Amino acid sequence: MQDSLSLPEAKFLTGWSHGKEALKNGSFDSFKGSFYVNCDFVKSCDHRKASKDAYSQHPELTATNVWPPEEMLPGFRQCFEELCTLIIDTTILVARQCDRYASAKIEDYEPGYLEQVVRLSTTTKARLLHYFPTKADDRQYQTAPKENMITAAEKNQDDWCTTHIDHGCLTGLTSAVYIDESTHPPTSSISGQLSAPPPPLPILPSAPDPESGLYIRSRTGAATKVDIPTDCLGFQTGEALQLITGGKFQAVPHFVHAGGRPTDGKQIARNTLAVFTQPGLDQIVDRSTDKTFAQFSSEVAGRFK
Repeated sequence: MQDSLSLPEAKFLTGWSHGKEALKNGSFDSFKGSFYVNCDFVKSCDHRKASKDAYSQHPELTATNVWPPEEMLPGFRQCFEELCTLIIDTTILVARQCDRYASAKIEDYEPGYLEQVVRLSTTTKARLLHYFPTKADDRQYQTAPKENMITAAEKNQDDWCTTHIDHGCLTGLTSAVYIDESTHPPTSSISGQLSAPPPPLPILPSAPDPESGLYIRSRTGAATKVDIPTDCLGFQTGEALQLITGGKFQAVPHFVHAGGRPTDGKQIARNTLAVFTQPGLDQIVDRSTDKTFAQFSSEVAGRFK
């Protein structure tokens, strides 16, 4: 099933991806799995086709989505698209406030630019993330005292997700969902057909390890842990917005830390959804060089070769 949902021709950035993302030390990330979806379903068929035809050299942003068969995961696609649409609609409101600030602080800033980007883009990307439980030998700092939490996390950033910045404009994030897979182990496949969605898994009220979770870095490099309430969305800025605003908005470096304290045999997995709102491929992101988002995306891809 996983192979049928993977698209190597889209650089594994549409559909299922696991162990394909290169880390800064040259290894490949096997600690999380991703299911990518191009959010152009909010646009008309003609709009999607025009973008795909014009930028066929960017299949990672224009590929047709792949979905699990409805009979195997009833309601998955509908729920996924509805949640992404909600996040995009909310991002429009955030973008509107960013535009107000940018118009006041940046000379010749086009009023409403960022809101237009979020509304009209055909390259917005969603990433459903599953962080696999880490093993004891993955945790080299199991007994780090509370006061050394940030230091311990910084030394082991690759345990769930290494420090990086997003290369879009605004990223919308759901709160993290933690599940104990020792009591509810995942199955490698679903046999037969389902007439209704499978029952929800029991969700832990929080991560058992308080060190576990999302961290961001300030402009001074200080790391801060971020907890998004279950009934809220979080938003962070990306590199394209940094270019568009000449650095008035800065891309936020961030990483995800698995934590290291003993969990009494528990196998804690983390799940979340990120939606990266991005400019259209033909939109200018750097006015000083007339660089388009397509050109910028190619540069970003080159960093990871």
